[in-house]
Amino acid sequence: MTREQWHNQLDYIISLLGYSVGAGSLIKFPFYCMRNGGGAFLIVYIIFTLVGAIPIVFLEMTIGQYSQSGAINVWNMCPLFKGIGVGCAIVGWFFCSYYNIGFVWFMYYFYNSFFDKLPWDNCDNAWNTPTCISNRIYFKNATGAHSNITDQVNASGLTAAEEFWKINVLGATDGLENLGSIRWHLAGCLAVTYVILFLWIFQGIKVSGKLVYVTVFIPFILVTVFLIRGCLLPGSFEGMHYYIFPKFEKLTDPYMWVQSCSFSLYTMGIGMGCIITMSGHNRMENNCFRDAILICLMDCFASIFIGFAFFACVGHVAYLRGVNVEAFESSGYNLAFIVYPDVLASLPFPQLWSVLTFVTMMTLAIDSMVPSIELIVAAVEDLLPHLTRRHWLRNAAVILSLMLFSLIYVSQGGIYAVTLVDWYAYFPSVAVFAMLECIVVGWCYGTTRLQEDISSMWGQRIPRFLDISIKFVCPLLLFVVFCYSLYSYRPPKYGDYIYPTWATAVGWLISLASLLPLAVVFIWTIVSRHETKIKQALLLDHG
Repeated sequence: MTREQWHNQLDYIISLLGYSVGAGSLIKFPFYCMRNGGGAFLIVYIIFTLVGAIPIVFLEMTIGQYSQSGAINVWNMCPLFKGIGVGCAIVGWFFCSYYNIGFVWFMYYFYNSFFDKLPWDNCDNAWNTPTCISNRIYFKNATGAHSNITDQVNASGLTAAEEFWKINVLGATDGLENLGSIRWHLAGCLAVTYVILFLWIFQGIKVSGKLVYVTVFIPFILVTVFLIRGCLLPGSFEGMHYYIFPKFEKLTDPYMWVQSCSFSLYTMGIGMGCIITMSGHNRMENNCFRDAILICLMDCFASIFIGFAFFACVGHVAYLRGVNVEAFESSGYNLAFIVYPDVLASLPFPQLWSVLTFVTMMTLAIDSMVPSIELIVAAVEDLLPHLTRRHWLRNAAVILSLMLFSLIYVSQGGIYAVTLVDWYAYFPSVAVFAMLECIVVGWCYGTTRLQEDISSMWGQRIPRFLDISIKFVCPLLLFVVFCYSLYSYRPPKYGDYIYPTWATAVGWLISLASLLPLAVVFIWTIVSRHETKIKQALLLDHG
């Protein structure tokens, strides 16, 4: 059966842009900039985007388009390594299962943004404790003096934003050993989330490819509004100066280089199979080299642009409270669900900005969720082609499996499960997959045959530096990232909670679940074909 194709090429470009930007640009990118010297991180990030991300994105686009298949059948070019595609699908399944919970939390915050008083801005709610600290502790007047507008508070208490997150939203238990009960308000949001996803992918890419125009352009419009409004507020210049001014001493820190390289690859979803899957819907004559440059540069620009909006607003709130921008340095869930609500509550018309922020978060999140689900669906189609005609049944089975597994994340101990899966889902498999992609295509399949495939598709030859990057530069960069990840590994933790040994073991099983198919498929292919030499098994599968 002929594979469904994009209605036009712009649908593909916009879908890839939405996938690459995602909510991570709002959650991870500002933290990396704060932690790694502002402009110094930006410089290195741009370098790695040009040197590392573009060649690998081009590689994934090319093999996906030429094969016209999903992340598994694309490796018919070298059957020994079909395990890469199976591993990518497993990583994608774990990613979808917990990443969708972020959408659930954004939805709940969006709902609470319509109240007259934002519930994370005061301590007058039923869940607040006696030691709750109101977010509006300080007010800075025009002369620069500070006045305390709260009663005397216990310094050991939590802020209103922290109590809303930890008590009202999560109702967190004391650890993974005690999952507690289901948080039904989150379970309701979870059901709505999966209904949206099912309807989104039900009619295929010709419909979802149009919906992304809304979910991609709305965040950029809203971020532009945030940037313009932020620039008109006092203190915004200091925030943006902190963002773009490079601390050159950070350039001597190897950790900063590795982290910038990791983010430039992570933000594009390299080694996860989504680019391959989406490119498999392209027309054969599409120019992947042009698209790779365009997408990577647009993603880089989008992250930097979002950073300006973030630091403009944070600079204003730092001005109001008489603190430095560094005071807002936080990462992950704390940045998204404590720092962001805290900042929003300090802006004029906080309900409006809160609604706009969480609409932006939800649209960015769904742009990353949908391609990941389509990756899983395409992998199932590769393995079970007879289900192609029953696409609704295949889609429903994937959605249902994800939803049932996600119920653990909306329990009281769900945050510990989310953190554990997030800790191990990519580590170290994604770096291994991306490295193997370069080695298999560059050395086993060969760049000469790759050049012939490219010439047959859009009739041009790629520059020589791409050959060198695919065969030498990118594998070396990925190997450094892989080794440094192992070197800097530390057991998972959430706040002050240290995971027990059995939980760490479960985490490693999650990690190995995506790597195991590599060895299994490799050995099974050799045995089933009765090959006596590895070299024979590496030949292109013409069947």
